[in-house]
Amino acid sequence: MGRKPSTGKEELVSRKNMRADVVGQWVGASRPLNLEKNISEAGAHIEAILESIGVQGGLDEERVKEAWSMLAGDLIAKQTKPVSLRKGCLTLKVLQPAMRYHLEQLKLGLLRKLQSELGAENVTSLRLTIG
Repeated sequence: MGRKPSTGKEELVSRKNMRADVVGQWVGASRPLNLEKNISEAGAHIEAILESIGVQGGLDEERVKEAWSMLAGDLIAKQTKPVSLRKGCLTLKVLQPAMRYHLEQLKLGLLRKLQSELGAENVTSLRLTIG
């Protein structure tokens, strides 16, 4: 009758459509979702979000670690690690109780050095934990 001879491309397209329809029925969606659509990296929006809630600037984690290792010296830096900086309180993880006791004696001087390096408004207190 008036039927055209089929080419390989038409058959391939119909198989893809059939596969997409079967997958859609099985998953519950008519077409597979496009995972690339409307995706952006979080870093593109972080600054705007921080500004909208009133938080600006801040300190980089690497900057705090570098400042601590420079100000504390090699011996103390090997025994301690900055863990967090929240609401101005810098928490340091100390390996040994004896070192923690030693740092408690030096705490005020270390805090002053940190404040001069990182800013008095950024670091207001120092907390030592054993870990």
